[in-house]
Amino acid sequence: MISDRSLVCFLYDLRSLLAYFKSQLPDYVKFINMESFTFYMRLGFPRKSSEMTILMEIIEPYIPMIITPENLEVVILAHEYGNQGEVTELEENLMDRSKFIFLTSVMEAGSADWENIVQICRKIRSMKARAPALV
Repeated sequence: MISDRSLVCFLYDLRSLLAYFKSQLPDYVKFINMESFTFYMRLGFPRKSSEMTILMEIIEPYIPMIITPENLEVVILAHEYGNQGEVTELEENLMDRSKFIFLTSVMEAGSADWENIVQICRKIRSMKARAPALV
């Protein structure tokens, strides 16, 4: 568990890094998923891409999961009727989609949206800090 101050600092570092990426992207480049985003960044900006990967590993536990009713239904059905491999793949896809939405949201956020993103991440961190430890 990282401190609240560390989380905010890491979030600002990520925002700065994504602002750099955005300033370097041609207008015609649009990403459709996390895989296309990370592939492009690794090819064009290997050092900065590595920095982003490290930052995301640190803050990933504190970013919001994007769960729609359809996603939830698929995950529930997979848990009931699927095998562990299918369940693991669904969870990874859901996390990748959430990370992609989070990164693009940070990249496009104005001041008010950015403050909302920071507050959401801080709230998630606070909730995890108060949660009883699982043994």
